[in-house]
Amino acid sequence: MWQSTKQSVVFKSVPLPFTAAEAAERGISAYALTEHDRFIQIFRGIWVDTESLTDAPTPQWADHEWLKTWMYMTGIRRLHPALAADHLTAARLYGLPLPSQIKDRNIYVATPTRGQRIKRPGLVVSRPTRLATEWIDLLRLPLVTIPRLVASLTPLLSLNELVALCDAATGRQASGPYITIERLLSDIDNLPRVPQRRKARKALALVRPTVESPQETWLRLWLTDHDFPEPVVHPAVCSAIDGCVLHPDLGYPELRIAIEYEGDHHRSSPGQYAQDIRRRELLEAEGWVLLRVAKRSDMDSFARRLRHLMAERKLSH
Repeated sequence: MWQSTKQSVVFKSVPLPFTAAEAAERGISAYALTEHDRFIQIFRGIWVDTESLTDAPTPQWADHEWLKTWMYMTGIRRLHPALAADHLTAARLYGLPLPSQIKDRNIYVATPTRGQRIKRPGLVVSRPTRLATEWIDLLRLPLVTIPRLVASLTPLLSLNELVALCDAATGRQASGPYITIERLLSDIDNLPRVPQRRKARKALALVRPTVESPQETWLRLWLTDHDFPEPVVHPAVCSAIDGCVLHPDLGYPELRIAIEYEGDHHRSSPGQYAQDIRRRELLEAEGWVLLRVAKRSDMDSFARRLRHLMAERKLSH
């Protein structure tokens, strides 16, 4: 089944891949393709013109890496239109988080044709069964489904990294959700071959709805890994002053403790900084305490503060 996933679309400039035959139609000679720096061969038989950009529809969150991956996938599909993005390539096109230590920039594709032989440097081809009936259309690019993607990435990712990826796939981080937790778990169980299936099931048991960033996932799992109770994701805090509902990243509503991960943009954006101050004031007015964690926080010190605060608030109750 060809499914389409809705995206908030913007247009960004990117070189559009073309074949040798299309180059000839444009009046570009074979000599120019090999000798001019403006022409780059991304696959054998496929080039881009770095001085000729096209406004292509992209997800609103698309970055440079997404555009590059889109360009390579679009290029190889000029020669083999039936290919679908697979594995790491599909994860990047979906906008799902991958650990920074993964440096693999090969283009991974799946073909529905069992006998098709495609060999290109930098291209990794798989031939899963039933692919022709199971892919998703993302801005006219076919991607393997989320369950097949999770199955293929399970051996590559740690348990917590897999949870972060599934949190994103079932949440709103990249114009999602792409799938519900229940459907993902059911489909994983029904796939005939899932390497490390037990690990995949364990990760899915740790997935929570409405998570908005990999940092939220990391912080939540850090807490449970260090023997804290599992926090509530985005607990609702009604503000009587402003008549609004606040949703801190994580919290313990019974103790009125909120915990948030503070990214770099919280310090670099004056507007965000002012908003953060106001949020803290509103939370404190309702009797909540807000703790913040940043990339370079001393987590041992944070753990001591949180344990002390929890003990103090339990006594007051």
